[in-house]
Amino acid sequence: ATDVDIFTIGSSTYAIVASKLEPIGLQNGGVQIIDVSDPALMVPKDNLKNRASLELGGAISVDTFTLTGTYAGTYAIVAGSTDDGVQILDVSDPTNIVAKDKLTDSGSLELDGAKHVDTFVIGSNTYAIVTAMADNGVQVIDISDPTDIIAMDAETHGVNGFTDIDFARGVEAF
Repeated sequence: ATDVDIFTIGSSTYAIVASKLEPIGLQNGGVQIIDVSDPALMVPKDNLKNRASLELGGAISVDTFTLTGTYAGTYAIVAGSTDDGVQILDVSDPTNIVAKDKLTDSGSLELDGAKHVDTFVIGSNTYAIVTAMADNGVQVIDISDPTDIIAMDAETHGVNGFTDIDFARGVEAF
């Protein structure tokens, strides 16, 4: 287990745990949802393991967010350090995780060695910011439509006045 975030649906409280490696198949990773409504009796709910169609390899960071309107629901974004990308998951039904869109590192993106993710809202849009240790940079992604996430700005250490993001490993929006 590498990271955890808490979210509430109705009167129930859940944790989503990112797991970088599995005991078998060390290139894998994934997430586990746990009902923590009764802290004295945690109850496992759904889990999702990495596979070729997902970006959960080396799942190292997770953050949850809630959308309203067309895409109303509770979602998680997971940074996969081995897969060099992010994966959006619909966790509105904690017993049935549904994979949505993903974004994989490329020449124009800063997701190589993705290490940490945080979400924030500006106006009516929801965004994620991801640190990428191998790329020495940060990537902002518009996640307002979880079925079609859009890469926004990306910045690299030593370029455009960014002088202190070398080996970026953590981020917190405020």
